[in-house]
Amino acid sequence: MTPAFGRNVPRLLLALLFALAFARPALPAAAQGEYTCQGTAIVDDGLSSAAMGLTRGEIDALYGAGNATQTGWLWEFQGFDLIQMNCDLIVNIDPASSFADPAQAASLVRTLLPEDAESAGSWQFGALQSPPQDAELWISTQLDNRLETLNEPYLGQVLALYTYDGDAYNPGHVIRVELRVAPLPAE
Repeated sequence: MTPAFGRNVPRLLLALLFALAFARPALPAAAQGEYTCQGTAIVDDGLSSAAMGLTRGEIDALYGAGNATQTGWLWEFQGFDLIQMNCDLIVNIDPASSFADPAQAASLVRTLLPEDAESAGSWQFGALQSPPQDAELWISTQLDNRLETLNEPYLGQVLALYTYDGDAYNPGHVIRVELRVAPLPAE
């Protein structure tokens, strides 16, 4: 005599196989490769941006092929270099260029953000003996939607960190700007 559970095992296995066969994958097929910040896909979702939130393929289409580096992808421009690391952007500024001026660096950052990005605040931090840093927080609904489309674990909030070559008494020139997207909160 076979217990009831033993007779139902083949039926349960068959039902499980059907459930697995017809279940949707955990990630959309598009998000499993080329459809990421580092991917080469061209996404048609209405994001209006010169760099932030674009895939590597979209940046390549705008500015020509980037160069692979140890940390991401590099595009060289007159006066600054742009590096894409995952969904973040790093702007290395030539101290002799006009972008080294804090106002010009801020203008450059604004052009790299999505058109709908709005400033949510700014502040300064750093010690007197170290190079000062300014920070700005930007919020973009278009960027939030894009990162969700790409299935990236980030929000549409961008922290812009400005690094100078001087000290607190004489900040000097902007030499680097990091544009970091905010991660999704842990659940």
